[in-house]
Amino acid sequence: MKVLLDTHTLIWFLEDSPRLSRKAKSLMEDLGNDVYVHAISWFEMSIKAKIGKLSLADPIDIAFTQASKNGILTIDINAPQLKAYQSLPFIQEHRDPFDRLIIATALHEGFNIISNDPKFSLYPAAKVLW
Repeated sequence: MKVLLDTHTLIWFLEDSPRLSRKAKSLMEDLGNDVYVHAISWFEMSIKAKIGKLSLADPIDIAFTQASKNGILTIDINAPQLKAYQSLPFIQEHRDPFDRLIIATALHEGFNIISNDPKFSLYPAAKVLW
């Protein structure tokens, strides 16, 4: 199975947070699964850490290396994802551009998303696991 992590899922995994569900952790640790994080999540974490909205246990470069060592692959942004983003229905209750690109990418690539964000359920085509 191919899974794409929401930003908070990545953070909670790297910090071994009890907020990460057992199912999510198991899916991420299953060597039969391909686990991805979008580059936009690293950008989001960097921005929020810089402006004081996010406190990370480790500096972003260390977290990036730790994710790679755990087999988490980073997906770079590309034109087909941007097209999928533009095609994604605009939902007034969910305006977060980072989340919307994660959702659009998962839909475009056929990935499941690991997230506990209830707003992801506003997109019925998205397969969200938690």
